[in-house]
Amino acid sequence: MKKQSKAFKNLFMHRLSVLSFILFASAFLMVGCSTLQVESNWRDREITINGKSDDWLGALYFFEKENISAGFLNDKNYIYICLVAENPLIRNQLMWQGFTLWFDPDGGKDKTLGIKFPIGRQESRPLMRGREGGREGLPDVERFQEALEKSLAELEILEPGKDEHRKMPVEEAEGIDIKLEVSSGLLVYELKVPLLADEQHPYAVGVEAGSSIGIGLEVPKIDLGAMRERVGGRQPGGMGMPGGGIGRGGGVGMPGGRRPQMPRGLKVWLAVQLASGESSVSD
Repeated sequence: MKKQSKAFKNLFMHRLSVLSFILFASAFLMVGCSTLQVESNWRDREITINGKSDDWLGALYFFEKENISAGFLNDKNYIYICLVAENPLIRNQLMWQGFTLWFDPDGGKDKTLGIKFPIGRQESRPLMRGREGGREGLPDVERFQEALEKSLAELEILEPGKDEHRKMPVEEAEGIDIKLEVSSGLLVYELKVPLLADEQHPYAVGVEAGSSIGIGLEVPKIDLGAMRERVGGRQPGGMGMPGGGIGRGGGVGMPGGRRPQMPRGLKVWLAVQLASGESSVSD
């Protein structure tokens, strides 16, 4: 009887140990996967911030879950970032809702400095025409184009710790170089940000080369109610964009009048290890 009790106890403790290990391993994997680890390479080429990915050949990571590609390069003064999105849902969501890139100089997920660009559609004016020629609710292409150009003409600097949100023309963001282009079905976003602040560069990540930083990619979830109001109270086709998309090659309307699948908001944090070294390219 005592032998059976002891055997039962040993079996119970063994199963408890196995269960504890599984729970510990699962928690470890969840923590380990919550932030993606990537490296920034030392800038070994000229990078022109022009909304084209030609300069980034061989320097882009593909994130399958998020369906985007991203690349990071740095020298002693700047970090260079490139994002490429081919999926029309992601492209349209980013353009409509706006996109914020966050920086945490401590390598975590604190929103210390944010750069919102494009800023997304800001005005509440409907983007559909009234009744015209027996039809109503037609896209106002000129108004769409005007809203798009305005979204790309400004950026917003976000510093939550200082409770400061500063919207300004792109060319007035001292030290920051940023560009977004949509062509042949690809959205390409390029950004150049100073690592350390000075009088000429008031907005900076706040670290030296060789440091580890946190970078967050954030696109808000689409508010369908607000979108319907903006396009004139009707279900938007193609994400509310004339022709079903932004730029060439991108339409998200579905055949047979079926509604497209609406993308969820994008919130991804990366732990980026900045490179430390000497570059053959002038800083």
